[in-house]
Amino acid sequence: MKKIKSLVYTALMTLTLSLSSCADWLTLLPLNDVVLENYWTEKADVESVLLGAYAQLESSACIERMSIWGEMRSDNIVAGNNASTDILNITKENIMQTNSYMSWACFYDVINRANTVLEFAPLVAEKDPNYRVSELYANIAEAKAIRALSYFYLIRAYKDVPYVTIPSTDDTNEFVVPAEKFENILDSLIIDLEEVRIYAVNKYTNKKANTARFTRNGIDALLADLYLWDGDWDNCIAAVDRIVANRVEEYEEILEKEPNTTLVLFNNEYPLISNLSPGSGNLGNAYNEIFGQGNSFETLFELAFEGGSGSVENTFIRNYYADRRQSSTSIGSLKVEARVASNIGTASNVVYKSAYDGRVYESMDKDGADKGITKYVYSDVSYSIDNAGTLKSGAVNRTARGDNSASSWIIYRLTDAMLMKAEALVQKAAAIDATESELTDSLNNVKTAYLQEAFDIVKIINNRAKGYDVKEVAEDALKFSAYSSSTGLMSDLVLEERRRELMYEGKRWFDLVRMTLRLGNTEKLSSLVLGKHTSNTSAISIQLKDMDAIFFPILKDELKINTLLKQNPAYEEDEFIQKN
Repeated sequence: MKKIKSLVYTALMTLTLSLSSCADWLTLLPLNDVVLENYWTEKADVESVLLGAYAQLESSACIERMSIWGEMRSDNIVAGNNASTDILNITKENIMQTNSYMSWACFYDVINRANTVLEFAPLVAEKDPNYRVSELYANIAEAKAIRALSYFYLIRAYKDVPYVTIPSTDDTNEFVVPAEKFENILDSLIIDLEEVRIYAVNKYTNKKANTARFTRNGIDALLADLYLWDGDWDNCIAAVDRIVANRVEEYEEILEKEPNTTLVLFNNEYPLISNLSPGSGNLGNAYNEIFGQGNSFETLFELAFEGGSGSVENTFIRNYYADRRQSSTSIGSLKVEARVASNIGTASNVVYKSAYDGRVYESMDKDGADKGITKYVYSDVSYSIDNAGTLKSGAVNRTARGDNSASSWIIYRLTDAMLMKAEALVQKAAAIDATESELTDSLNNVKTAYLQEAFDIVKIINNRAKGYDVKEVAEDALKFSAYSSSTGLMSDLVLEERRRELMYEGKRWFDLVRMTLRLGNTEKLSSLVLGKHTSNTSAISIQLKDMDAIFFPILKDELKINTLLKQNPAYEEDEFIQKN
């Protein structure tokens, strides 16, 4: 593994993460010349290094991997017009040990920053009387959440990785350590977060900090995800329920102050942003508040980018998704897989089988032969669907962002957490099937209740997307009876809704990997993914039969530096990978 560089000696500490043009709370001090012994003296030092960890998460290297690791190999996406050779090879399942996107250095940089805070923050508390114990514990909670998120990306991408919890403050120090087991790291992350979640800030006075820094809601979202991967359904549900309860309380406060709020309490339980634009009758309001403005009611944790002088530009969106600054046909390094955008509202479409589902217009540009990814690209989207399920005249109206791409990148939002709960509920139902050869009436009622609750969550999210805040189009409504007979059918429905709702948010491949680990085989993943491949399908099929192949190879340079690391068996020899 490459050196994990000292936080106080790295030039990356000059990165700036500004949440507004007038707020300096995320402006980092230049720390290049700081001597370690003279540095950790006051709480501002802790804050500066902690914010440096957030800033590194915003770096192009990290955000590229969040998306490419989490979605590039899935059935949602293919290489775009400007794709590099390394991108092309990933989409062809021709992933080499030398592929530049296999570098994990950016996440270990974040981890080292977090480790440094955890090491030195308690010492600052002894020196600075203005550094309250509550502030120290809150900073520790943030640092552990940042570290946990970084490791979570690593283990979902590589499975077993080096697990380091002490900082490197010496440029000459090389970490040569073996990889720790996926399961052990997952358990450690859960223990860490459960220990500190209660100390995290519940709500910042700076509104944008509530989504750009790890609050208790953000930590609970990460915990829910970790529990989902761990197969701990009850704790996953409990974490989501805490988030929902918090959001309901906030909703009630907003409703009292703003009776005309665009928030709707679906099923008297889940507060979501209405997709109906106030006063116009058009759809797209939910997109505009969540992705167009950022810092939305539904966002639990995001990487915050703002336009304007001194801000950090989200170049990932501009370079990899559709860049609408240049022309109406400019497509970046990634684009929509053809079947996703073809035959919308028909059985032959693989995702959007309902003609009323407006998320297709929010996620992609359907004009032309190639379909550009437009989620995050536009600041405003407006469209109207008539009773026949077709676009009204005027089609889709969109407002492109300016030269400075200011799209915040959302890691967790409320509907994501809700669908985690739905998945956990289905698995609780499946566990009853697995342990009982013949269900009693009582157990069958419990199973049905789990499935019904999971279905209700899916239906809420599905209805919101179509603008059915109060009523729904009868012929388009999801019916519980179509899924209630089988936990498998309900599991598929939840997975499909996650695909529709979280399209191009860096989730799909990880969802397929989690499903595959649960099933214990790659058959379903292969059948879903192979549909996008038009050549070398036999070789790809053989490759994807290997459970190890659903993870990535370790970069060859890392193996040279860290001699205790072992290559993923599926990639031990490059000749086993089909060259295209």
